[in-house]
This record gives sequence, C-alpha cells and structure tokens, in this order.
Amino acid sequence: MPKLAPEKSRSLFVDPVRFAVSRPYTVAVGVILALVFSLLAFQRIPVQLKPTVDLPVITVTTLYPGAGPVEVEEQITREIEDLLQSADGLQKLTSTSVEGVSSVRLEYEWGVNKDRALIDVNNKLRQLPALPPDAEEPVVSLTGDQGENNSMWIVARSHYPPNRLRQIVIEEVEPQLERVEGVAELLVVGGAEREIRVLLDPERLTARGIRYADVVNALRQGHVDLRGGTVETSTRQFVVRTEGRSPDLQMIRDLVVRRDGDGAVTIAEIAEVEDTYKETSSIVHTAGRSTVAIGVGRQTGANVVTMIEGVDREVERLNERFAQRGMDFRLVPVYRDTTYLNQALQFVQNNLLLGAGLAVVVLLLFLGSLRSVLVVGLSIPISLITVFLVMDGLGRSLNVISLAGLAFAAGMVVDNAIVVLENVFRHLEMGKKAEQASADGGREVWGGVLAATLTTIAVFLPILGIEEEAGQLFADLALAISAAVALSLLVALTVVPTLAALFFRRGLDTRKPKQKEGPVLRIYGKMVGSLSGTRLSNLLWKCALIVLVVAGALWTLRIVPPAGYLPNGNRNLILYFGQPIPGMRPEAMESSMAGLEQWILDQPETDRYFLVVASGFNGGGVVLKNEAATGPGLQAFQQKFVPVCFQTPGFRSMFPFQASLFQDSGKQFTVEITGPDLDQLAAIAATMEQQLRGVEGVQRVSSDYVQGRPELKVEVDPHRATEAGMTIQEVGSVVEIAIAGRRVATYSDGSRDYDLTLVVPSARVAGDQDLRALPLMTNAGEQTTLGALAEVQRGSGPQSVNRLERERAITLTVNLNPDAVLQAVLNDVEANLIAELRRDSTLDSRIELGGSADKFSRTLGALTDSFWLAILISYLLLVALFRSWISPLVILVTVPLALSGGLFGISLASDWSPNATYDLLSMLGFVILAGVVVNNAILIVHQANNFILEGVEKRQALVRSAQSRLRPIFMSVTTSVFGMLPLAIGQGAGSELYQGLAAVVVSGLVVSTNFTLFVVPALLSLVWDFQDFSARLFGKNPA
Repeated sequence: MPKLAPEKSRSLFVDPVRFAVSRPYTVAVGVILALVFSLLAFQRIPVQLKPTVDLPVITVTTLYPGAGPVEVEEQITREIEDLLQSADGLQKLTSTSVEGVSSVRLEYEWGVNKDRALIDVNNKLRQLPALPPDAEEPVVSLTGDQGENNSMWIVARSHYPPNRLRQIVIEEVEPQLERVEGVAELLVVGGAEREIRVLLDPERLTARGIRYADVVNALRQGHVDLRGGTVETSTRQFVVRTEGRSPDLQMIRDLVVRRDGDGAVTIAEIAEVEDTYKETSSIVHTAGRSTVAIGVGRQTGANVVTMIEGVDREVERLNERFAQRGMDFRLVPVYRDTTYLNQALQFVQNNLLLGAGLAVVVLLLFLGSLRSVLVVGLSIPISLITVFLVMDGLGRSLNVISLAGLAFAAGMVVDNAIVVLENVFRHLEMGKKAEQASADGGREVWGGVLAATLTTIAVFLPILGIEEEAGQLFADLALAISAAVALSLLVALTVVPTLAALFFRRGLDTRKPKQKEGPVLRIYGKMVGSLSGTRLSNLLWKCALIVLVVAGALWTLRIVPPAGYLPNGNRNLILYFGQPIPGMRPEAMESSMAGLEQWILDQPETDRYFLVVASGFNGGGVVLKNEAATGPGLQAFQQKFVPVCFQTPGFRSMFPFQASLFQDSGKQFTVEITGPDLDQLAAIAATMEQQLRGVEGVQRVSSDYVQGRPELKVEVDPHRATEAGMTIQEVGSVVEIAIAGRRVATYSDGSRDYDLTLVVPSARVAGDQDLRALPLMTNAGEQTTLGALAEVQRGSGPQSVNRLERERAITLTVNLNPDAVLQAVLNDVEANLIAELRRDSTLDSRIELGGSADKFSRTLGALTDSFWLAILISYLLLVALFRSWISPLVILVTVPLALSGGLFGISLASDWSPNATYDLLSMLGFVILAGVVVNNAILIVHQANNFILEGVEKRQALVRSAQSRLRPIFMSVTTSVFGMLPLAIGQGAGSELYQGLAAVVVSGLVVSTNFTLFVVPALLSLVWDFQDFSARLFGKNPA
C-alpha cells in the first residue's frame, strides 16, 4: 500500500493513528500475538460459580468435652474474648458456647491483612490463662467464603451400617480424594468413629479402694512412647524408643492399676474393655437409608470445574476397585456446583454471542457494506478475547459475574470503532486517498473517543475500592467492562484506521456520498437550529424543553422501588433446617423426620435429596429434576414443602428455603439484641419475635435462644469436698467419667490411632438418683457417694449461649417471602418496632439490625459515595480534555437523564419478570450509565469545537456537529442496546443475577440518548447566550 509522507509518520505515543496506518504489518502481528497470549491466559484462568469473596474472618474453636454451654462460656469463651477484644482492625466480636464447644468469631474491617491478623490472634492466645484440664488447645482458623466451602457432596450407597461406611471412607476414600488437584479439605458426616472403651464398674472400683484418678493414671502411663536417645556401634547408629502402647485389648485388660500387699489389681478386675464406636453425633439419610456423606471443599483460586472433574474420575476409579473386591460399596455424587455453573456460564456465553451477532446485524443495516462491518466488527472479538489476558494478569476468575461484564461490553466495544470509521468516511467523501483519510479521520476524533473511554473507565475506579461483599462481586464486572472498553480504544485508534486504509483504497464502492441530506438529518438539523437560535421564541423552546426534562426526572423519583441486597439466584437446591425440642437425641430426631423423608421421596419433582441430623444442623437438601428446576418451579416446590416441614413432630420449627448464591441471602436479615441481663433479653426477644411475625413480607422468625434444655446440675459442696480431701475439680472429673467419659489416651492398631475412653456404662447412671448413689473413693481413703459431696438437681438451661461484643446476645433471624423486598421490610421494622423499643429507657439493652441488613446499609452507602466520586472524576477529566469548566457541566446533564430512564426501566421490568429485581447489583447499572451516556454528549461538544476551530460560526457549528454525530450516536447506542438485550430479556440459569442490571442500562441508554440529542444543544446554546449577554454587559464583543 502507498506510504504516508515520511515527516508525517510519527511514533506510536505521539500519533498512534498515523503510526498504525503506516505500519500495517506491525499492527497485524501485534493483534495476532495479543490473541494468542489471551487464549493461553484463558486456559489458566480459574473457573468458578461466582467471584471469590475475601471475608476477613478468624474463628477460634476450643473443645471442652462434657461441659455445658454456661460452663463453656464462663471458663473458656470469656477468657478468649477478653484477650482478643483489642485486636487491630476488629469490627465485630461474636461467640457461641454450646455443649463441649466454644467458638469465638472475629470479623475484621474489609481490607485487613488476614495473615497478619492470624499471627496477632495466635500471639494473643499465648497469654491465655490456664484452661480447665480437660479442655483442648484453641484452634485458630481463617474463614473464607462459606458459600464456596463445599463445592460437591458425595454419598455412599451400601447396605453396610453407617459406622462401617465411615471407616471405609476415612481409611480408603479420604486419602485418595485429598490428593485431587484443587481439593482443600473433606468433611465426612454420618456414622461414628472407632473407639476403645473402658467400661468402669463403680462398685468393684470402690470395693478395692481405688480412685477414679488411679485408673486414669494407669491407662495414661500404659500408653506412652518415650525417647531413649541413640546407641552407636562401629558401623551404625540406632535410635532408641521405649514403646508403652498396648498393641491389643488384652494388654489393656492386664494393665495394673494398683499393686500392694494384697496383690495387683488389673483393669480387667474393675472394668470391661471393648472395641466399639463412639456415640453417633451425626446421621445422614439418602435414598431411604442411613449412609455417610462427604463434602468436598475447594482451594481458594482453584478451578472448580477442573477440581470436580478430577474428583469424578477418582470416584469412578474407587468404585471400580470396590467392585473388583466384591464390596457392597459405591460412591454417588449427589450435588455439584458445576451443574448450575455450567448452565449459567453457557447461558451467558450464548447471550454474549447473540448480543455480538445482533450488534453486527445492526452495523450491517447502518453501514450497508460488508467491508465496513468487517472493519468495525473485528473490534468485538479482539477487544473481548484480549480481556482474558488482563483478567489472568490481575488474578481474577471466570464466573457468571465477569462473563456478564463481557456480555455487557459486547455492544459497547464497537462505539469507538464506529466513531472513527464514520469520520474516516467523512474524509473519504472529501476526496482524500484512503491512507490519508484514515490517518486524518482517526486523528481528528481521537481526543473525543479518548475522553469517552476515560470517563467510562473512570466511573469504575471507585467501584474497585468498595471492599464489602457486594463490592468484591462488583469488581469482576467492573474490570471486565473497563478492560474491554480500554482495549476497544486501542483497537479503534490502530486496527480500524489500518483496515480502513486497506479496504477502501478504491474508494467507497458500496457507500456512495450523498449529494443531499436525508429527511431525518434535515429535520433534526432544523430542530437543533431552533434550539440554538438567539430569538425570544428560541429561548422559550429551550426553557420549555429543560422544564419538561426536569419534570420528567422528578416524576421518576416517585417510582423508585425499594431495593434488595443481592439476588438469591436460582440454584437447584432447596434446603430445610429445623430446631428440635431441647434435649432430643439424634436417634429420636431421625425417627421424627421419617415422614418428611418419605414425602420428599414421593414427590415427582425430586431427583436427589439428603437428610442430616447433627450438632448444629438438623435438616437437609432437595435437588429437583431439570424440568422442575426453574425459578417458578423451585418456588412452587418450596411453597408446598412449607406445611410438611411445619408438621414434622419433635421440632419447634422447620423451614425450607432456596439456597442463595451469596454469603448472605437477600431474603433474610437478623435482629441482634444485646445486654447484661439474659432474662430481659429473652423477654424482649419474645416480644420482638411476635411483632415481627405481623410485619408484611415476613414469612418466618426464629430465635437462637432455646431455653428448657433438660440438665442435671451437680453443685459441689466445698466444705464436704474438703473434708473428704477432694477438690471441686476432682469431683467434677468423677462426674465427667461417669456421664460423658474421658479420653485418657490413644490406641494404635498399627495403622491408625483411636481414642481410648474411660466411662461408666450409661445403664449404670440413667438418672439423678443413680448419679447421687454413684460410689467413689475419696483421697482420704474412705468410701462415699457423689450425693454425699454434691447436690444433684434437675433443671433446665440454654441450649447455647451467644455473645456479641462481650455481652449476652439473642439473635432473631427473619426470613422474607419470595416476593418481599428487603429495604421495604427493613424500613417498616426500623420505624415501627425497633425505634419504639429504643425509646423505652427502662430497658438496659441494645437492638440492632444485622446480617444482610447491616451489609446492605454499608454497601449502599459505599456505592452511593463511589457514584458521586465517579461523577467528580469524570468532570475533572472532561475539564482537562476540553479546557473548560462549563462544557463538562453541559455534558454531565446526560447523567440524571440516564438515571431517570434506568429507574423507569427497572420499574417496568420488575412487573414483567420476577428475575428483574432492584438490588445492589442492578444499582451498579447506574454507575455504568454514568460512564457511558456522557459519550454521546462528548461527541457533539467535541465536534462542535472542531468546527469552531475551522472557522465555522459557533451556532452553525453546533447544528453541523449534531447532524454529523447523529448517525454514529444511533449506531453505537443501537449496537449497545442490542448487545445487552439478550441479558435483559433472556430466561435461564444465572439470568436472575443480571436481568435487573441489564434493564437499568438498556432503558437508561434509550431514554438518555433521545433526550441528549436535544438537551445538550439547548443547554450549550444557553451557555453561549449567557456568555454573549455577559460580554455585551461588560462592553466586550461576544465570542
């Protein structure tokens, strides 16, 4: 191709358009390399359902076997809270004390370095006072996104008993699955672990004058390995180790407890030793029988698709091995994240391709030339594919949110290319050669497209600074759009002029220059001319238009719907959770849920299900068949499941709900009541619970405070204990061995270690009378009973003790109806319930909204601040680019027009589709609009300035600018709208995440564009009118 004049061939940074046109081979090689590296990056990007949310949470868990909730709170939880309450960056300190377990949860400010926080917590725990002897050391763990913890669930299908199934899983399955790439941890639920149990006979024990502590010491001393140093010979060195562990049960029976003049007393003489299983703490049901389930956790940053495929392959290999050995054992996956993930990703990919295809069709209709469409259309795949290189470099993942960002960008990335190509055509029509027209046309508008691109990118910069959960979700979408738009600028300034110079060397064959303006341009020009005139009638038209626009904007504020937090998503999983009657045993709960399980099995929609009875969780999940797993289908199943759950015997409440994609459901919030007096808290909670049930939109209210858990209280008399030569702790140790049992050592069978537990048979201590009559030997060598040293009384206590900021707390969880809106319910609760209770000065307590309510409030504030910061950044950029303080204000008038259009659109869409919800994710659409809608105004003002510099009278320049930009504006807006339209109206997996967002952007674009074409010229001419008036007033010549 002919080359440009040497003096005009400049460097890439000084004149990128001319540089590209003069070096087509360099441009081609650059594009090819970018695509190759981007495709390689695509293979490395982890694929997952949603963005990873980096929750700054640390949990400290301490086991205290046999202790009740109150004892755990007083002896462990409070001690840990006192140490950790001053941790740097701590935002919220909560704790839960249940039977045998203390859990302290530290929530930090977003953005805190979790590794440093973890070190800080460990250092503080070193200062912890001595814990009770039977309490284990606190375990500190980082808590990530809970929604990502178990990406897959597998159950064992077999006729073996659950305990045997658990043993197979622990010994043969778990080691193999843990080796799969991407697997972080496995959670095994169901069955019980093997245990060597020493069943102590209290009568035989005391008859021989032996104390409980003597048996504990004998078992511990008989199961100790001691180092003995090294022995060296002339050629070798040996490590000496003294082994004290009993290799079989008989050796445990032969252990000597006491040796005196009457001979030796062995374990066999005072106890029975049996190889058995621990008491069942969790029960799992599926397919009508008890089994064991395995939860597969994913490593942070791992590709969930690759991980699950690897687990599936390992499961198949294990099943083949079990079948070859003739075992009645088979592993069956019952839930995979990839089921919904693949459907959602496929839906977004289809919409992305459809949107890109519609954008190309629009280009063809406008341009009428395949060559022109090819020049502009190539910017779509180049810009979108190269985004993968950016995502890989920034460590992002490919998920439904980031893919939705690419789908939104599919119609936006052609905007810059359209503007450049249209201006190249204008120069070709002037008679210039293709190379010169491409260089001049691109260079003339590159300031305008740069301004438009920078404002689009600028609005997303504050979004990247929002650190709350929703902000981290926004980041992937913001990065995808801003990266695609930035790359489209590079493509528009290099690839488009280069292709135009190549394709139109012979002129405009299919796009003949028109001798006359078309009727649309002629009418539009007259209208702009009327709005830009200086006569009184023109001024009245301007004022009338502005008043009309302002009135319309104010009217849309009246239809602003209440907002939700985040969309739930339509994941194919219905969960149900129940609160059993206090003190109910797992076996009784299993029996009570038999009718519910049978109902699930009988439903034609049911594909798979699981039922779990465990400490802290009593419920399960149902996966529906594909044909029923739609949004309406899931809601219909949930509604008919509600009465079945409520009628389940033995439970205070049971409630089904659809599993949310995010950490906190948008259909749920909490009310946190804190204070020093637990009785007062319970009374307030009961009142609030009753009142909340009457609030419109509330479906269910549950409390974490459960009083009435039956318990036997053993109150040791210090004086009587002292007379017997015993401490309160020693008496408590006897009670622990008699009831819960004490783990005194470990037993090894050569391959694994198992707990060795000392306990009195449960039949021997069946109630309070048996406990009082429990014989024991005192340290003074006298026989007595527990009743002689302590009072044993029946009573009741809390099932758990919860604390918030080191005070007793009760939390009410409020679930909303599927059609309820979070903000509307929160406003009602805050104004009519909480405010009234806060005014009661007699109450020494505090009431706050938590959960989704708290996160909604904080994220909404952060999003609002980010929006105004984005507007400020855009304004300052425009000031720098236009070198004017006034013109950018005219351009930014398009933003409220877009907001009005977006509000109107979401109001209509929410009536048409239940998936189009107004929530924080759809609010992000207003931020997108703020960066996109100003582009049209920028083009009009920028081109008007160019004409003025060429000597055209400024009002005529405004008319010509508006006319010349009409076609590219309509082309870019139409391609953007049609590119996003599939997301706005499509129905499928994942559509509920971004349908509201798409409705806001599409409607905002349409409304703002139609008004911008008239409002911007009218306002700009008003500014000129004012400037001219001011000039005449001060005796100067108008510009």
